[in-house]
Amino acid sequence: MKRCFALVVVFLVVILTSSLNCHALVISPEMELLAGVLSQTTWMEHHGPSSLGNEYFQALQGFFAEYKGHKAVTLAQSFTNKGFTYDAPPAFICHLGPLPDLELVYEYSEYLVKRGGGRGKLEEFRLALADLAKEADFLTFFESWETYLEASLESSRQGFRRELLETWLAEFFGWSPAEFHLIMTPSMFPGGGYGPRVTDEKGDYIAFQIIRENGYSEERPEFPTGVNLESLTTHELGHSFVNPSLEAYPKRAQNLRPLLWPVRKTMKSQAYTTVSTFLNEQVIRAVEVVAARDLFTPEIEGIILANNENRGFYLTSFVVEQLEYYQSERERFPTFRDFVPYLYDKLDLYQKENSTWQERFLGRFLH
Repeated sequence: MKRCFALVVVFLVVILTSSLNCHALVISPEMELLAGVLSQTTWMEHHGPSSLGNEYFQALQGFFAEYKGHKAVTLAQSFTNKGFTYDAPPAFICHLGPLPDLELVYEYSEYLVKRGGGRGKLEEFRLALADLAKEADFLTFFESWETYLEASLESSRQGFRRELLETWLAEFFGWSPAEFHLIMTPSMFPGGGYGPRVTDEKGDYIAFQIIRENGYSEERPEFPTGVNLESLTTHELGHSFVNPSLEAYPKRAQNLRPLLWPVRKTMKSQAYTTVSTFLNEQVIRAVEVVAARDLFTPEIEGIILANNENRGFYLTSFVVEQLEYYQSERERFPTFRDFVPYLYDKLDLYQKENSTWQERFLGRFLH
């Protein structure tokens, strides 16, 4: 009875935060400012579209071309050179308030400070971005495209079950972030997304999903839709639950470094270079499978499982088995946080039992 009451409270929190604090699937001018600056750097060599990019991106890139010498662009290039790439720049923007001021609303995370080379560097970049936005009158440019961009989201919004997904996540993990934000980025590529989180002044998490444009349209921006979008949403928002839960036990993660070794090359190509990031992603991939079982069809579940294993996440089926146990023993594990020590125990045991043959067995994932 107590658990049922707790879940009702969780569901109400999700519904209230969804209706009061957030809008489903929005495009952020702050994120687009960042994307426009990055379009003038070598970021585009690895994170650009497959060809010219959609019409809006081409205009954005052209708009910022005359500001290539601005401090914001030179700093962005320096960050890119030092590896401040993938999730780090979008996560940086999630800590900031709206244009034109771009005030620091949520203190930078330790992870972001480390990636950026210090808090001072991040602040210097923030101030440079705000200066560029004012000098270029970026908000006027963005507003001129706003109606066009809103229309580009129609197909993704059609039938998108945001409340159901957020409720499933809250029920599965046993708690809910203070807010959910889903941001579409028509000038970040290609497909997929990021799942950063920030911490508010009360110490509560705010979960973000950054959804990239597919990367091959030269006309209107195109984004994931239907099942693809919903599965991506459980994945990216799931990071705000999984990452802090696993990272609360850093020594336990380090003890599992041999699990990364067989797929180290495959993981490096996907930017999962440490055992901690690998385990975060591996568990998220298993959560995707469980979510597909509850939210979609057996066929979709099978496709997601196969896709994740084919990308080198060889522990997916094993972790799914542990998550099934978690679901069946919620009296023992009211939240996912309570379950994590047990999960680490099972991964420790797996590592001990498979240490002699796993690399040979997993050779197919290295090619």
